Amino acid sequence: MTAPLAQILQAIAGQPRTPGELARQLGTTEDVLGGMLRTLHGGGFVQEAQSGAGACSCGPCALKSLCRNAESDTPNLSLLRLTARGEAYLRRSQT
Repeated sequence: MTAPLAQILQAIAGQPRTPGELARQLGTTEDVLGGMLRTLHGGGFVQEAQSGAGACSCGPCALKSLCRNAESDTPNLSLLRLTARGEAYLRRSQT
C-alpha cells in the first residue's frame, strides 16, 4: 500500500494540479487534503507552479507546456508541482 503523502506526490507528478483537482482524483475533500499539502509544502516536496514564483519561472521548466499559468492573461490558479526533493522522494518510494 502506498502512503497517503506518496499518493499525493504521484498525482502531482508530470502535471501541475489544483487542490480541487487533487481532491477529486484522490476521492477526498480539499479540507482533508489541505493538511497533507501543507506538510508537503513545508517539507519542500511541492511548490506553487506560478509564473515567477520560486523556481517556477516559466523559463526552462519541463512542465511549461502543461502549465495553465504560463503566458496566461487569466489570474493564476493555485497549482502545485513537485520540487526536486519531491521527485527524489517519489523515485525512492517506487523502488
